[in-house]
Amino acid sequence: MASPAPNPKDVFCVLPPQVVFLGEALAPVARGARQAMTRRVRLSGHEFVTLEDLSHHMGVIQQALTHLSPRLDDLMTDVIHKEGSGAVDAGRAAGRLEQVLSEFVDGYLDAKASHAGPNTSEARSLLLGVYRHHIKEICEWLEDLVEAIANPASAILKRGIAAAANVELTVALNMTRPPEMAKLEALVKSLLPPPETYSEPSPRLAQRATSEPGILGTIGALAFGIGITKAVFGRNHG
Repeated sequence: MASPAPNPKDVFCVLPPQVVFLGEALAPVARGARQAMTRRVRLSGHEFVTLEDLSHHMGVIQQALTHLSPRLDDLMTDVIHKEGSGAVDAGRAAGRLEQVLSEFVDGYLDAKASHAGPNTSEARSLLLGVYRHHIKEICEWLEDLVEAIANPASAILKRGIAAAANVELTVALNMTRPPEMAKLEALVKSLLPPPETYSEPSPRLAQRATSEPGILGTIGALAFGIGITKAVFGRNHG
């Protein structure tokens, strides 16, 4: 006969002080990003041009993704694994992560403020979907992390981890490939005629023909393969 699962109220967890500070510092980050996503934006007057704007925004996304892993490392080295770090350290680390999230949000709002015509609305819509996908994954991870820090006993039981004197809980951020990427790649390829059809291709057009799909492919691979997993805190409980 299986023994009854322990009640979260029966498990008392002691978190390192710096982890508690980090949970408090991170709590408003995801909330602020989600609120920013819902803001009404005034049209910027910029006409969305498929190839040019996709190239620009994929650069924004790539930069934000490459900034993400170092900021997560900061949470570990500057706060979680650093005994004696305090609220100021946690606030700084959370602020640096918030800046990366703002790169995604600002890019999203910039694209949203552009005007798309009948021939560019699909590309713009797909691009916005890529932004939303990344922002949603990061926000959901942050919310899970904050909740685990605020209610560690419930997090332990929810994950089926056996109660012990020392428990280490992993809250994983796994970035996945946005489903819109495949359609964007196909769309870009359809807009670029094969190089052999150019009689005297200009350097700019020739460069675009060879690099644009590659840019999209690189972003998709990076987003799919970044697979960030962090063991965010350990604690004692009795």
